[in-house]
Amino acid sequence: MGRKTNGNNRKKSKNSVEKKKLIIRAATEVFAGKGFHSCRISDIASRAGVAYGLVYHYFENKEEILNTIFDKNWGLLNSLLEDLAGRDIPLRQKMTELASLILDAYRMVPELIHVMVIEIARSSRQLSRPRLDQYVRSLEQLGSILAHHQRQGEIRADLDCRLLAYQFFGALELVLTGYLLHMLPGNDRDFEAIKKQVIDVFLAGVA
Repeated sequence: MGRKTNGNNRKKSKNSVEKKKLIIRAATEVFAGKGFHSCRISDIASRAGVAYGLVYHYFENKEEILNTIFDKNWGLLNSLLEDLAGRDIPLRQKMTELASLILDAYRMVPELIHVMVIEIARSSRQLSRPRLDQYVRSLEQLGSILAHHQRQGEIRADLDCRLLAYQFFGALELVLTGYLLHMLPGNDRDFEAIKKQVIDVFLAGVA
């Protein structure tokens, strides 16, 4: 009896995880299509193909869903930055891996990038302070990486590495905005050339 109960509990737990993922995917698409402030929970439930009440079973409101999307995906960026900080590889390789994580995500999940770049920026008041601190953490981590290479003589000594982190992330954000607004070419060759140019110009400027 105990084994059967444990098996049922595991099945229910797995189903719950899948339902939450389904709702988050649907919310990402709805946020990207209608905008965070314009959509309703009913829009998310309809897109997910679930009952209206089930969304509230897993999330208190759409603000909590937005926070969950932010946590899951911004956490990937900070994990990469932590990894890069501990690796003895050239600065170019680090910046390429960082730019690739951010820019390549657009090609794989453009709706998610729309939410992360545009909707979350517009709705930052909906994010709790600990989550906003993740932005600061990313900038500090990249600044620390750049400061390390500055001490190695690869970056000009007169430059503020914290400001350089803002400049690099800012360049990537504007490129993503260009893609989201369909102002930049989206084929693979042009995409890789743009990515390379962002990195080349940054590294040439700091050398």
